[in-house]
Amino acid sequence: MKKLLMMVAVTMMTLISAQAQKIQVVDNDGNGIPLVSVLTESGTFIGTTDLNGVLTDVNGATKVALTHVAFKPQLVNVASLQNGRVTMESVDYGLDEVVVKPKPYLYVEYYFRAFSYIDDSLRVYTAGIIPVAHEIQNNYKGITHSVWSYGGAANKALTWNTIDMVNKAEQGAKGNANPIEKLLQNKKYKEYYKTSVEPDGEKRWVVKNPEEVLGNIIHDNGLSITTIDAGRAQIYANKVNGEDKMAKVREERDYTYQYAEVFKLNEEGEVPNDGFVMEQNHWEYNSKKGRRITIVYLYASDRSYMDEAEFKARRKELNKGVVGDMSLDDLAEYAKSHNIPALAPEQEKAIKALTKQTGKKK
Repeated sequence: MKKLLMMVAVTMMTLISAQAQKIQVVDNDGNGIPLVSVLTESGTFIGTTDLNGVLTDVNGATKVALTHVAFKPQLVNVASLQNGRVTMESVDYGLDEVVVKPKPYLYVEYYFRAFSYIDDSLRVYTAGIIPVAHEIQNNYKGITHSVWSYGGAANKALTWNTIDMVNKAEQGAKGNANPIEKLLQNKKYKEYYKTSVEPDGEKRWVVKNPEEVLGNIIHDNGLSITTIDAGRAQIYANKVNGEDKMAKVREERDYTYQYAEVFKLNEEGEVPNDGFVMEQNHWEYNSKKGRRITIVYLYASDRSYMDEAEFKARRKELNKGVVGDMSLDDLAEYAKSHNIPALAPEQEKAIKALTKQTGKKK
């Protein structure tokens, strides 16, 4: 009998433990938050939440750090969560209203952070500034000049990786005058990806293709937040558009790409081209070295209207003031002065571990 009771107790404890491994991250309204990065206390990467805000397994971690481009970082004790549910608080992040002036460029100064992992181990951290002038009279095509800074393992052996992450950040900055919510309504976009946008409650919509739900759009507190499982959208589009080779490569590598974007709404509740606030990109695929994960955050740190001479002057000023490597303290000071969410302490731990490995200054 004692043996039976012991077996029952062990079984129950195992079941409770298994249930505790699943977490769901929600906002203040109870909506699931997709694309939340879940880390251990030491900054080891565990995974990201799905479109419903769920991560099915935290791999036995007793505490997990949650980070997202639009929410405050948070460290939670998994065992203390009721039904694995945790609420994240929105970032109190805003930009001054931009007065439209008769000047040809909308200037946006972007601050970016990029993380590269192999499996669950952080290998490279990159951060910096990208000043972009979107030419208003020419469909907002950007003129880009980059000044970036490396924190962590940005040594010669990993130059290819840092360049790749900076290129991804630049591509995001160039495209940010075209809100994804608008692109989803674009005829060419819909014809290629076969997507539709359908109501899903008050100020909520889902993005679908003929096979599945791919994402959602939420209007809340004067913001438009769009999240898309772009990898699944791309693979489906590859197949239906006869791009079988690309579809096969992506499937063989177990490729995923998730994207989140935040824009300010105007008084009419529409998404204006000059309303960019922040963005998150998350890529994963199998490589020869392991599961490669790249996460890039972009924040609008300054906005104004400029002519070409003003833009060149600002670009020159950045070259003088921010060139080469910056310490983590310098990067933190820039972020703080521009009202950008701070790095989670768990991320800082992982970055500082990189500096020890490479001899890089902190």
